Amino acid sequence: MAEEESDQEAERLGEELVAIVESPPGPIGLRAVGDGRGGAGGSSCGGGDGVGISSRDYCRRFCQVVEDYAGRWQVPLPQLQVLQTALCCFTSASASFPDECEHVQYVLSSLAVSFFELLLFFGRDEFYEEPLKDILGSFQECQNHLRRYGNVNLELVTRIIRDGGPWEDPVLQAVLKAQPASQEIVNKYLSSENPLFFELRARYLIACERIPEAMALIKSCINHPEISKDLYFHQAFFTCLFMSPVEDQLFREHLLKTDCKSGIDIICNTEKEGKTMLALQLCESFLIPQLQNGDMYCIWLKKKACKFVLKFVVVLYNLTFMMILRLNV
Repeated sequence: MAEEESDQEAERLGEELVAIVESPPGPIGLRAVGDGRGGAGGSSCGGGDGVGISSRDYCRRFCQVVEDYAGRWQVPLPQLQVLQTALCCFTSASASFPDECEHVQYVLSSLAVSFFELLLFFGRDEFYEEPLKDILGSFQECQNHLRRYGNVNLELVTRIIRDGGPWEDPVLQAVLKAQPASQEIVNKYLSSENPLFFELRARYLIACERIPEAMALIKSCINHPEISKDLYFHQAFFTCLFMSPVEDQLFREHLLKTDCKSGIDIICNTEKEGKTMLALQLCESFLIPQLQNGDMYCIWLKKKACKFVLKFVVVLYNLTFMMILRLNV
């Protein structure tokens, strides 16, 4: 029943996406689609031949429709089928779009990253079974038609599919299983992919409570000269340590290596993700020593410090002031 419903949804989605090409441009105010760098659009993104909807308007409306359909499902396979239909329709529509268009690049990257994130739920054996086999075949066929855009993420996901999936690289397998592997080889592998893909792997492992594997991957990323600059991996490291109480010493050691600005960002991001208990522990373990050392100035200088941190700091100051008053009585 669910499979039949999914097929019907895919058919309706295809009809809606085809209708976008045949319809006039949408009203002003639709959500702009950028290139991932915050751009709102460029003059190179008009229609390929001056007729019909422009690539900019098509991408805007395409994203809205696909997000709506994908959001109707909470399990990966139907969502992959939505993306399959979406990518096939986009491939057909893009035939009339210019080779260089930031909106097209944004959509292709978004589809590729979404495909990758959903593939994390599947093992290599399932890649050769229907309906996943058909979905992956469509993806690779579309990629062949979209090569002219040279989208790095799309090409990377195609390679990952060809190699058996997001978990099958032998270096990654060695890292996850804590097998010996030189940091040079690990770094070379980590440099071969978009760092976001390793973040998605880490998030998946943490969500599945596969903490030892998550810790192994995160440690490798923290030891990478470039990926280590991404605060997410330090935040994820604290999350894993928090979920493994026996690692309390490592928790404190990593805090000592964290500067004030990064620490505040990590606490705010942790609280934003709903991990309040971890955010509180980070506040206690990180901010109290900062207060004792007189290094709290960075919080007031950082205009984007979240309310959670600011409230905690105010409470700290109030408690400190009360203690001073009592000592003076």
